Amino acid sequence: MKNNLLIFLLFLLPGLAFSQNKPLNKFYRQNKHHEGVRNAKLPGWVIRMGSKFARNKSDSDTEKEAFGLMRHFGKVKFMYSEEGVAIPAEKVSQLRQDLLNHNFDDLIMIRSEGMHMQIMVQEFGDVIHNIMMVFNDTESGEMFFISAKANLSLKELGKLLHKEMPEKMTPLFDVEEEEPVDVAL
Repeated sequence: MKNNLLIFLLFLLPGLAFSQNKPLNKFYRQNKHHEGVRNAKLPGWVIRMGSKFARNKSDSDTEKEAFGLMRHFGKVKFMYSEEGVAIPAEKVSQLRQDLLNHNFDDLIMIRSEGMHMQIMVQEFGDVIHNIMMVFNDTESGEMFFISAKANLSLKELGKLLHKEMPEKMTPLFDVEEEEPVDVAL
């Protein structure tokens, strides 16, 4: 009886896992097989190792800091196409709505004459756990989608953004303080 219960729990566990993100997985599965779409999944250790090599080769302090933040990234999925394969705008809108229902927030959203770009994050407290970006241009047929697991502090990201674009951003708190940093564009 104990063995049966253990087997049942082992099969049930992946479905209950907190790190599963059904809307992103569904969107990726539905669109990765379109003709002309290239896709890949990279494990977190590849991202972290690549960022270490890039950080060591970089001459810019800001680039080194940006590559240093990549140590907080996990598994990454991406799709792209330049061959006239764009995702219908309705699918992108549906993905956004599904993600909003799964505790994601809009970080950046740009729409202009057939071009849509949005970046959404799922955060708990001051820590970003998932990042999703979609760039979709229905006129030129270009598409790019990336989804990444992360454990990234908003404070670290805010400091980097403020250092890179101080004239375009207004900090809501002093950047040198240990208090959380929010930035407004």
